[in-house]
Amino acid sequence: MSDNARDYRNIRVALENKFDGLSSLGFTNRVFENQEVDLSTFDKGTAGIKWIRGTLLPADTTTLSLGANGTDYHQGIFQIDYFNEVGIGAFETDMDSIANTFKRGTVLTHSGTTVRILNVSLGVGRRDGAFFVRNIDVSYYAVTPARS
Repeated sequence: MSDNARDYRNIRVALENKFDGLSSLGFTNRVFENQEVDLSTFDKGTAGIKWIRGTLLPADTTTLSLGANGTDYHQGIFQIDYFNEVGIGAFETDMDSIANTFKRGTVLTHSGTTVRILNVSLGVGRRDGAFFVRNIDVSYYAVTPARS
Protein backbone atom coordinates (compact mmCIF):
# COMPACT_ATOMS: atom_id res chain seq x y z
CA MET A 1 0.00 0.00 0.00
CA SER A 2 1.42 3.39 -0.93
CA ASP A 3 1.96 6.24 1.52
CA ASN A 4 -0.48 8.39 -0.39
CA ALA A 5 -3.55 6.20 0.28
CA ARG A 6 -6.33 8.43 1.57
CA ASP A 7 -9.01 6.05 2.86
CA TYR A 8 -10.33 8.36 5.58
CA ARG A 9 -10.53 11.31 3.20
CA ASN A 10 -12.18 9.24 0.48
CA ILE A 11 -14.87 7.97 2.88
CA ARG A 12 -15.61 11.50 4.06
CA VAL A 13 -15.70 12.95 0.54
CA ALA A 14 -18.01 10.16 -0.73
CA LEU A 15 -20.52 10.90 2.06
CA GLU A 16 -20.20 14.68 1.72
CA ASN A 17 -20.76 14.50 -2.05
CA LYS A 18 -24.05 12.68 -1.44
CA PHE A 19 -24.92 15.25 1.23
CA ASP A 20 -24.24 18.06 -1.26
CA GLY A 21 -26.71 16.38 -3.64
CA LEU A 22 -29.50 17.27 -1.20
CA SER A 23 -29.49 20.70 -2.85
CA SER A 24 -31.58 19.19 -5.65
CA LEU A 25 -34.30 18.52 -3.04
CA GLY A 26 -34.35 22.13 -1.89
CA PHE A 27 -31.80 21.92 0.93
CA THR A 28 -29.85 24.99 -0.12
CA ASN A 29 -28.54 25.84 3.35
CA ARG A 30 -25.90 23.17 3.99
CA VAL A 31 -22.77 23.24 6.11
CA PHE A 32 -20.13 20.71 7.05
CA GLU A 33 -18.47 20.11 10.37
CA ASN A 34 -15.88 22.71 11.34
CA GLN A 35 -17.50 25.46 9.24
CA GLU A 36 -18.74 28.77 10.59
CA VAL A 37 -22.49 29.28 10.36
CA ASP A 38 -23.63 32.72 9.22
CA LEU A 39 -27.42 32.69 9.28
CA SER A 40 -27.58 36.01 7.42
CA THR A 41 -26.33 34.24 4.26
CA PHE A 42 -29.02 31.52 4.36
CA ASP A 43 -32.14 31.44 2.21
CA LYS A 44 -35.30 32.02 4.25
CA GLY A 45 -38.45 30.26 3.07
CA THR A 46 -42.07 30.54 4.16
CA ALA A 47 -41.29 28.19 7.05
CA GLY A 48 -38.40 30.38 8.23
CA ILE A 49 -34.74 29.45 8.12
CA LYS A 50 -33.88 25.77 7.92
CA TRP A 51 -30.45 24.28 7.43
CA ILE A 52 -28.58 21.01 7.64
CA ARG A 53 -25.10 20.16 8.91
CA GLY A 54 -23.16 17.01 8.03
CA THR A 55 -20.70 15.54 10.54
CA LEU A 56 -18.61 12.38 10.16
CA LEU A 57 -18.52 10.21 13.31
CA PRO A 58 -16.14 7.34 12.55
CA ALA A 59 -15.90 4.28 14.79
CA ASP A 60 -12.78 2.16 15.28
CA THR A 61 -11.16 0.74 12.17
CA THR A 62 -10.76 -3.02 12.55
CA THR A 63 -8.79 -5.70 10.72
CA LEU A 64 -11.02 -7.70 8.41
CA SER A 65 -8.32 -9.98 7.02
CA LEU A 66 -4.57 -10.46 7.45
CA GLY A 67 -1.77 -11.12 5.01
CA ALA A 68 -0.30 -9.45 1.98
CA ASN A 69 -3.79 -8.71 0.67
CA GLY A 70 -5.27 -7.85 4.07
CA THR A 71 -8.20 -5.50 4.45
CA ASP A 72 -9.48 -2.99 6.99
CA TYR A 73 -13.12 -2.48 7.95
CA HIS A 74 -14.22 1.11 8.52
CA GLN A 75 -17.61 1.90 10.00
CA GLY A 76 -19.33 4.88 11.51
CA ILE A 77 -22.17 7.35 11.28
CA PHE A 78 -22.58 10.32 9.02
CA GLN A 79 -24.81 12.50 11.17
CA ILE A 80 -27.05 15.04 9.47
CA ASP A 81 -28.42 17.64 11.88
CA TYR A 82 -31.59 19.32 10.64
CA PHE A 83 -32.24 22.79 12.10
CA ASN A 84 -35.57 24.59 11.84
CA GLU A 85 -36.87 27.64 13.69
CA VAL A 86 -38.66 26.69 16.90
CA GLY A 87 -42.42 26.30 16.38
CA ILE A 88 -42.24 26.69 12.59
CA GLY A 89 -42.26 24.23 9.72
CA ALA A 90 -43.17 20.65 8.97
CA PHE A 91 -39.84 18.88 9.39
CA GLU A 92 -41.38 15.40 9.00
CA THR A 93 -41.38 15.59 5.20
CA ASP A 94 -37.79 16.81 5.15
CA MET A 95 -36.64 13.95 7.40
CA ASP A 96 -38.02 11.39 4.96
CA SER A 97 -36.48 13.19 1.97
CA ILE A 98 -33.05 13.07 3.60
CA ALA A 99 -33.45 9.43 4.68
CA ASN A 100 -34.59 8.39 1.20
CA THR A 101 -31.44 9.93 -0.28
CA PHE A 102 -29.26 7.75 1.98
CA LYS A 103 -31.36 4.57 1.82
CA ARG A 104 -29.98 1.18 2.85
CA GLY A 105 -27.74 -0.39 0.22
CA THR A 106 -26.73 2.88 -1.43
CA VAL A 107 -23.17 2.62 -2.77
CA LEU A 108 -20.98 5.73 -2.81
CA THR A 109 -17.47 5.94 -4.24
CA HIS A 110 -14.60 8.39 -4.27
CA SER A 111 -11.09 7.80 -5.66
CA GLY A 112 -11.55 4.04 -5.68
CA THR A 113 -12.96 3.76 -2.14
CA THR A 114 -16.45 2.28 -1.91
CA VAL A 115 -18.76 3.25 0.96
CA ARG A 116 -22.01 1.35 1.58
CA ILE A 117 -24.99 2.62 3.56
CA LEU A 118 -26.20 0.12 6.18
CA ASN A 119 -29.27 2.00 7.46
CA VAL A 120 -30.69 5.38 8.37
CA SER A 121 -32.16 6.25 11.76
CA LEU A 122 -34.01 9.26 13.13
CA GLY A 123 -32.57 10.76 16.30
CA VAL A 124 -34.12 12.59 19.21
CA GLY A 125 -35.13 16.22 18.70
CA ARG A 126 -33.87 18.96 20.95
CA ARG A 127 -33.87 22.72 21.20
CA ASP A 128 -30.70 24.66 20.36
CA GLY A 129 -31.22 28.39 20.91
CA ALA A 130 -33.80 29.68 18.42
CA PHE A 131 -33.76 26.36 16.56
CA PHE A 132 -35.21 22.91 16.96
CA VAL A 133 -32.68 20.32 15.78
CA ARG A 134 -33.12 16.63 15.00
CA ASN A 135 -30.42 14.32 13.71
CA ILE A 136 -30.61 11.72 10.96
CA ASP A 137 -27.92 9.07 11.49
CA VAL A 138 -26.57 7.39 8.36
CA SER A 139 -24.67 4.20 9.30
CA TYR A 140 -21.98 3.27 6.78
CA TYR A 141 -19.07 0.92 6.22
CA ALA A 142 -16.14 0.61 3.84
CA VAL A 143 -13.56 -2.12 3.22
CA THR A 144 -10.11 -0.91 2.16
CA PRO A 145 -6.62 -2.37 1.75
CA ALA A 146 -4.92 -2.78 5.13
CA ARG A 147 -2.53 -0.10 6.38
CA SER A 148 0.20 -2.55 7.28
